[in-house]
Amino acid sequence: MYILAYKNMSREYYIFFSPIIYLLFLIDPCYSINKIPVSGIVKSIEGTLLPDAQLSLVRQKKSVTTNRFGEFDFGKVFPNDTLVVAIYGFQQQTLSLNSEMEIKLYPKSQIQDLINGARNGTTIMIPSGVHYVYPDFNIDSTVGMAINYKSDIVIKGEKDSEIRLKSYNADIFYIHESNNISIKNITLGYYDSNQEINQNIKSYDDFENFSKAFSVARNELGKNSIFRFRGKLYHTNNIDEPSDKIISGRGINIYNSSDIYIDSIKIFGKNNICLNANSSKNIHIKNSESNEGLYGFVFNNCTNVNVGNSLIADNREILFNKNAQIALNENIIKINGSYVPEFVDILGGSIEMLDETIIPPPEPTYLRAESFSISRTEVTFEQFDAFCAATSREKPDDSEWGRGNRPVINITYNDAIAYCDWLGSLLGKTIRLPSVEEWEYAARGGVKGGDDRFYSGSNILEDVSWCKFNAKEKTQPVGLKTSNELGIYDMSGNVYEFCKGVKDSMIVLKGGSWVNSGVGCRLSDHVVSKMDFWDDNIGFRCVVSEL
Repeated sequence: MYILAYKNMSREYYIFFSPIIYLLFLIDPCYSINKIPVSGIVKSIEGTLLPDAQLSLVRQKKSVTTNRFGEFDFGKVFPNDTLVVAIYGFQQQTLSLNSEMEIKLYPKSQIQDLINGARNGTTIMIPSGVHYVYPDFNIDSTVGMAINYKSDIVIKGEKDSEIRLKSYNADIFYIHESNNISIKNITLGYYDSNQEINQNIKSYDDFENFSKAFSVARNELGKNSIFRFRGKLYHTNNIDEPSDKIISGRGINIYNSSDIYIDSIKIFGKNNICLNANSSKNIHIKNSESNEGLYGFVFNNCTNVNVGNSLIADNREILFNKNAQIALNENIIKINGSYVPEFVDILGGSIEMLDETIIPPPEPTYLRAESFSISRTEVTFEQFDAFCAATSREKPDDSEWGRGNRPVINITYNDAIAYCDWLGSLLGKTIRLPSVEEWEYAARGGVKGGDDRFYSGSNILEDVSWCKFNAKEKTQPVGLKTSNELGIYDMSGNVYEFCKGVKDSMIVLKGGSWVNSGVGCRLSDHVVSKMDFWDDNIGFRCVVSEL
């Protein structure tokens, strides 16, 4: 009986414990597989060996430390586990196990930590020198530094401070649902010594329409490629989208934020977008530069955006905007190596023209114009010389007065038309000379001005004009006199300006020049000339028909 009882008891224990052991294997399968040897080396992404790195197996509760050569050896361990690698000054990394491992860690940046962890009301000073930053791959590999849900933060660089992001596929700064953020006096850019960025964008302007250009570009370039068609950038993935949809990096990326102040910032886009903003308002950019980007700026659904006294240079396109209110004010613009005019948007309307010198006054007439844009200044030698270089034309003579920012002179009406056509192809817009009515409407300040000025912006000639009394018998650099109500310069004096249209082989010139006194510079006055006539007191400015 005893023996039988013992056997029955053993059978019962066996029946009881067998399912438990089986369940343990199901719960923790790592113990059901063979062990493997795990060893390797830990180094920085730049290749520096990292001693004293801590490596830990999460489930097996086993840890080792790298030796002075960055080497480690766990011996034989179960492979179905998670390895955590950590060392001061580097981003922690979580990995799966392999037999022979080469682990590369990304450095952490103190500046990155300060910005990412900034509290409301904080001022962060960026020391002088170049600071290299990687995205935090444990949080978001598409962002270098982020300001999320913050307010009243100032990030200010000391002299010659730079932040270079070592990833082209990420934003340097990301400002998300924040307000009253200021970034001042810093150079931002991308850096990767192992990656070459192709800045050449192929143009398909020779095709008759966009559909054909898109088809050929996609066939030649493949997907995820960018091409140019008539001054604008597109990508080969979708016929209906501009190229910003596949550009992964932005120098500064602003989303759903307000009261953003960018002052004295240099952004080097390296074929990314220099500054992008979406669903944001009150963005103020001044004394800054956007360089080497596919786009200088992209604004989508933004209001009250002001860009002033800045250099927008060597981007493949100045800006792309959709449902955005943007004011460009006295910037220097350079596209594909060529300096181009800055345009002022003018709201269409009518100006009542009433001659009160006649008693009784006659019935008023009306000066009318549709909405259009006009160049803020006369076309300069710097801008026209870029056209000549691009088209292999002979540069006009400057009458030994200097080139640069002086208005271009010694050109014919057809030369001005050729410049407008070239500029239109560069910008992807319809560029032409202003009509007589558009010219006078803009010179009088549009609906902000009126008919009560003799000259553009004033009744005092020398305040707004280079004329025979102050020009020293030659042209002067543009934009130095007082502008009119729309911020347009030199529409009285400096040089006569060609207007669109030919009648009986004659063309109209408006505005007067450095040769003239008050009568020739009056807005109501004009002269006519033959089409092939040129002189050292004749120039022009451009308009864009569509806004």
